[in-house]
Amino acid sequence: MGLVQNQIEGAGVSSISMTVQPHITGSIGSPRAVYIRFPAGNQLGEAGKPIQQRTILTDVLEAARYIQAPGTILELPYRWRRFPVQEEPVYPGTSMGPRHPQVEAMGESLDNLVRTAQEYKVYLEERLSQEKASASPIHGLAGTLQTHIDRVARLIEILDTDALDQLREITNPIATLELRASGKFV
Repeated sequence: MGLVQNQIEGAGVSSISMTVQPHITGSIGSPRAVYIRFPAGNQLGEAGKPIQQRTILTDVLEAARYIQAPGTILELPYRWRRFPVQEEPVYPGTSMGPRHPQVEAMGESLDNLVRTAQEYKVYLEERLSQEKASASPIHGLAGTLQTHIDRVARLIEILDTDALDQLREITNPIATLELRASGKFV
């Protein structure tokens, strides 16, 4: 896509691409792109969720307007199955693509770990507020709480990015090969 995009840009028309593999997009030299941490083939969101898809597409088009430096890849803040807008699917069917129950369970486990870590971070932040407001604070507790808040925030970041990326990088090639073998993906 980046090669075609460079030709379009060469003709004086601004363009933007979407990627789930920013290292590949960056090596091709795409003029401007957005990176979304969704599975391959699902850059615009989950099937049957028009609000989610419209939101993502709107953000992509707005990014095209704001990205000035050539080669910029902007990451969108959305995560698969944790999109900020909840909606009932318009299309109630299931994906016709390959399904890997173990991978789905790992994804759900990562989601649960993130939620649990976020709840713990909120608890630590509340505890820090109480400690700061205390008439007789415990020496060193505020600093320790802040350190652990920062560590939990980093854990959330790792689970929400690196771990999900690793899971996607494991499953995307397998799913692509299975779709090609079945004739559903060319």
